[in-house]
Amino acid sequence: MNEENQDKKRKKKDGFFYTLMGGRLFASELVTKNVALFALIVLYSFIYVSSRYEYERELKEIDRLRHRKEMLKNNLLTQKSEFTSKTRQTEIEKMLREKGSDIERVTQPMYEIKK
Repeated sequence: MNEENQDKKRKKKDGFFYTLMGGRLFASELVTKNVALFALIVLYSFIYVSSRYEYERELKEIDRLRHRKEMLKNNLLTQKSEFTSKTRQTEIEKMLREKGSDIERVTQPMYEIKK
């Protein structure tokens, strides 16, 4: 009985840090009975952390692709605008005159020949 009282006093006096550092925590009955549960918790923790990193990596990739899409869209609009301005009738006539071509604008409207 006296030894039990001394063990209880020692356990109260030692504290959690001393128990953890001394290794008595891992030898306790609670830990030894639930080793599989603790291993499962550690495994789930690793899976959670790795999936979180993968999720963040994918978000960065999505942002990068979204930014690239916007850049390409702006580039397309610029090229489309330049093409539209270069293919106007007045611009084409101007280019033909500069090249010295003898093609002229039709002044009479088109008409249909019927048989």
